[in-house]
Amino acid sequence: MGNQNDIQKIVQETEKLFSVAKVNWSKSKELVFQEKFAKLADEPKTKVLWPREWVLQFSVAASVLLVIGLGAFALLYTKTIYTSSDQHLTAQLPDGSTVEMNAETTLRFHPYSWFYQRKIAFEGEGFFSVKKGRKFTVESSLGKTQVMGTSFNIFARDNAYRVFCKTGKVRVSNNANGSSVLLMPNQKTIIFDGTLSAPVFVVEPENILSWRNYIFSFDATPFNEVIKEIERQYGVSITSQEPITNTISVSFQKVPDVEKTLSIICKPLGYRFVRKSLDHYEILKNN
Repeated sequence: MGNQNDIQKIVQETEKLFSVAKVNWSKSKELVFQEKFAKLADEPKTKVLWPREWVLQFSVAASVLLVIGLGAFALLYTKTIYTSSDQHLTAQLPDGSTVEMNAETTLRFHPYSWFYQRKIAFEGEGFFSVKKGRKFTVESSLGKTQVMGTSFNIFARDNAYRVFCKTGKVRVSNNANGSSVLLMPNQKTIIFDGTLSAPVFVVEPENILSWRNYIFSFDATPFNEVIKEIERQYGVSITSQEPITNTISVSFQKVPDVEKTLSIICKPLGYRFVRKSLDHYEILKNN
């Protein structure tokens, strides 16, 4: 009984102490709550992409990459047309222009960007019939030819670049120094050893274009150049024991037999030929 009285007395004293004690709150509970949430509102937020929003952004990015890829493909994709020895063919270009290609001739162009830029890389010999339109450019190792709509012949082999204008106007530029000349109908020019010659009128222009009809036509042409043309047209190899520096002027229809052709060009100059193998001939000086 005594212990219970003591406990009750302690509780009463404690309640009296807390009843007179005062706690000094510097801020109300409401103000503290607002400040804490204001700090939370100022903290950086992390954006969460929902599936539909993520798919939309991915689709846009993929579309941009696809457009860039297709553009690069259109600019870089190249079509190559090549004629082998003893072969002629006519190449059709996207705008309807054509190139009649002589044997062992190569042209390259970008078909998918053709109507934006009509440009051809060309080596060999060909006759161009160009439709009117944007500037048409033919680039070779030695020179460049530009037209709008015309017809012309280009011979671009080894160290010689010859251009003959049949119709319209043709601008021929020298890659070595940038010099250029303007050709009118029936005029020709040549770039040889880095030098561009002045335009010259052609008296018999059909001789320049005779190859289109399988006719050999040489006018004071170096013999070694004649030999190279025969090699291209027949697919054979022709050598000689010593260098031949003669020139030759002759015109004749191509025949199937290469030996008849060799006889036509060798006899006037005092040469003969012997067959070394199936497709190899050697030219010798007559004793």
